[in-house]
Amino acid sequence: MEYKSILVSWLFETDLTNMNAGEGSSNLKEIKTYNNGLPYISGQSMRHALRQAMKRENPNEFKCTPEYPCGDIGNCWTCDLFGFLIPKKGSKRWSPIKASPALGQIRYPLVTDLIFRMVEDIKCPNCESKIYPLSAREGTSEISQGKDLKCPECGEKFSAPYDIRQALAHKQLIKNIYKSSISIDLYHIGLEEVPKISNDDNIMVGMEELISIDDDKRIERAIQILNGIYNLADFANQSREMVNGSPDFVIIGLQKQYNQRLASVLKLDESGNIDTNILESVINDVLAINENKIYAGYISGVINNESEVKNVLEYFDNDDSNQFELCNTPRETFNKVINDLSGDNSGGS
Repeated sequence: MEYKSILVSWLFETDLTNMNAGEGSSNLKEIKTYNNGLPYISGQSMRHALRQAMKRENPNEFKCTPEYPCGDIGNCWTCDLFGFLIPKKGSKRWSPIKASPALGQIRYPLVTDLIFRMVEDIKCPNCESKIYPLSAREGTSEISQGKDLKCPECGEKFSAPYDIRQALAHKQLIKNIYKSSISIDLYHIGLEEVPKISNDDNIMVGMEELISIDDDKRIERAIQILNGIYNLADFANQSREMVNGSPDFVIIGLQKQYNQRLASVLKLDESGNIDTNILESVINDVLAINENKIYAGYISGVINNESEVKNVLEYFDNDDSNQFELCNTPRETFNKVINDLSGDNSGGS
């Protein structure tokens, strides 16, 4: 395998949502914020969403959970790709996947939504009428299991079958465009090394591989990470709501050395404009390493200075070095990278 790492940097736009609530109070789900009001989604939440997206498509490859790791990096994607700590065995693994927080880029106003859980109707055991339990209580106190209720239909008393309460809370919501990055250390997927000690001199003479999967398995796992990034959806507070974390504007680097330089390529100001000077400089810097490849694609209408950004990307796309390719859409961008990794076109093998 020729490449050492993959860096995916992307923007995604959301409607009103609360994807990673802060600590808040008992009846308020606050937005996590930074820089005096901009929303963010923690790196931990991004990794959770990625793991869930991958697990949905590859359920048999996840042999354990982060809470109860098995430590089998050769066969379990949970332990290999997301790392683990097993105190009883004194065993740990650093994750080859690093995720940045998703940082909101535009200062939109917060919206507060009412969370309201309706009280379900129950049946009177005497007359079998369907009644609204709050109309059968005495006073305004909450109804705990076993508390006496009086049926408004037959007038008979009966005990509440379970705790009944009408729950009210508030949740902060905000729309935004988020910037995030994920790096994949290809070399360390499916690889575990320990220091090799010389028996004669008792000094370290190199590294010894305890586990090492073959390149085909390593590439397959990397491909599923990329598919997971494209399918991001499992963020916090999504039990009833829907949010799309799929990239709207994405730049992916296939790199001969491991670094995270490309993570700073998509800097958006609060007017929704990408800084084209930073975009051009970072791409030039990454492509200065021979045989690095960059793929980019976007959905029209997400950023304001789209024409200026397009000019920069087309400039690199028209270069004779063939190190940069501008794709029509984010999905096509991921497909091109996957083909490159799997050897379906020139590049990785």
